[in-house]
Amino acid sequence: MRNTLLTLAASGLSAASAFAGFVTSEPSYVLPAASSNYTFTPVVTVGDYVQLTGGAPTARFAMVGIPDAMGLYKDPVTQENILFLAHELGGTTLTTPVFGGTALRGAWVSRYVLDFNGGVVSVTSGNVAHGALFNENTLLRATPPDASVVSDVNGVNSFNRFCSGAFAGPAQGMDRPMFLTNEESGPSFGGNYSTRGSQSVAIIDGKMHMLPDLGSIPRETTVVMPRRDAITAIISTEDDGGDSAIYLYVGQKQRRSSDVLAKNGLVDGKVYVLRGVGVDAGKTEATFNTASGTVQVGWAEIVGAGAMTDVQLKAAALERGSFQFVRVEDAEFDPVAPTRTMFVASTGGSTVNRLGRLYKLNFNPTNPAANGTMEMIYNADQIITPGGIYAGTTTSGFYNNTGTAAGNTTVLLPNGIDYPVSVDNIAVTATTIVICEDRNSPADAVFSRYGRNGGVWTLDRNNNYAAKYQGNFNYAYVNGREGAARTAGLWEASGVIDASSMFGAGTFLINVQAHGASPSQDRSNISIPTGGTYSTTLANSLFAEDGQVILMKVIP
Repeated sequence: MRNTLLTLAASGLSAASAFAGFVTSEPSYVLPAASSNYTFTPVVTVGDYVQLTGGAPTARFAMVGIPDAMGLYKDPVTQENILFLAHELGGTTLTTPVFGGTALRGAWVSRYVLDFNGGVVSVTSGNVAHGALFNENTLLRATPPDASVVSDVNGVNSFNRFCSGAFAGPAQGMDRPMFLTNEESGPSFGGNYSTRGSQSVAIIDGKMHMLPDLGSIPRETTVVMPRRDAITAIISTEDDGGDSAIYLYVGQKQRRSSDVLAKNGLVDGKVYVLRGVGVDAGKTEATFNTASGTVQVGWAEIVGAGAMTDVQLKAAALERGSFQFVRVEDAEFDPVAPTRTMFVASTGGSTVNRLGRLYKLNFNPTNPAANGTMEMIYNADQIITPGGIYAGTTTSGFYNNTGTAAGNTTVLLPNGIDYPVSVDNIAVTATTIVICEDRNSPADAVFSRYGRNGGVWTLDRNNNYAAKYQGNFNYAYVNGREGAARTAGLWEASGVIDASSMFGAGTFLINVQAHGASPSQDRSNISIPTGGTYSTTLANSLFAEDGQVILMKVIP
């Protein structure tokens, strides 16, 4: 089975067989909030087996846990709807997606073939998205890292925590479809594939290429600016504490090259870091905190960034006066003006930025490394805690569907209103921004105060970014399924992407990381292809943890 899996990945993953479209039997892990104007329809759940793409009729492929970055496109040759799905697995975690196959080690990416018929999204088949692994164009392994790898000096020989990412294709100026994601693991975590630190990778033609020239930083996302000229511009956001930065890679496309990386400008480029300029030189989130404000920004080149370790690159960025954020999270270019504007989220968590912010970063469309501006869309501290009031403490601050909110010792956040906090993932359309919340201690207090969990929000771009809470987690169902209370507060909605070009106006794909405190909180009703049901302990050993991919659709 291992040979079947790897051969398919290396050959670019042949078209699916005539397997009937699969839809999970589990209910949605996200439920519409009161007065929500969206529906949430589940597509596939961790442990669900589907036809193995290109495999024998009985070969099966399972969704595994910690889903995060997603990318969606229509294959120009087969006309199939393709979904890339990254798994934010730790570097030593083993998962077994192919039934009876070899366990994979660390983070990796799935590739699903989807069908859309009668308004229903179903799964035709799935497989691992990548086979051979390259450092740029140097072959490192003929197969994805698996349980047989020999440890390197970091203690692993696999990738650590693929987080957010993005699809790039002709609309972004690339000559073919590719999916970019990245490790989100800084020096304090260790265990990355490269001794330099976290890497961005591109999955191209069924192969995975590490992209060291983008720099080694603990990234939340790697996203390509859509443009049709010879420039390749890529934004990377650093998720590494209170001095996190935004980085810009600028390369030149060598269209006559036979090297796919050079052809698409993914090697030999320059790396820059965002900083305040002019009267705003030296600005950080500590000194720029007004929701109606704008700062002048520029990009400082870091010469030799591709050869630096993560520690060296961080030091070089700070030396050049980088604009310091409290954990930069997701970023997405504005489809209305993709070479001019992108939205960037910081999740916060400290006294400088407790509850998170959303920014709009404005570029020079001709030269992305030229000076621009950055505007603040909102500062959650000033909405939820006006005047900086943050009274009281919380010992757990979680809220579950039984109606209990634990841990309040005094009245929390007395004078504000509920609003999206600890922003982790975003999707942007011409009219709407979808926000997925993460959790941290300040955010936990907000969830406790307003009787909810971190969930899914929308901002209305045509109504001064008016916020609406759209979805909460379905703890009631999983508590009943497992016959035990799920640890409330641990789940995350994640990976959200615009799906309107494939599934109709107002649609998004979103996923849930159904984190659990123990294997007993994993899914207990996964069917074994040969008969019977997995125990939660065995399911945990095969799939890591629970989760789900969901279609989010606006109600007309």
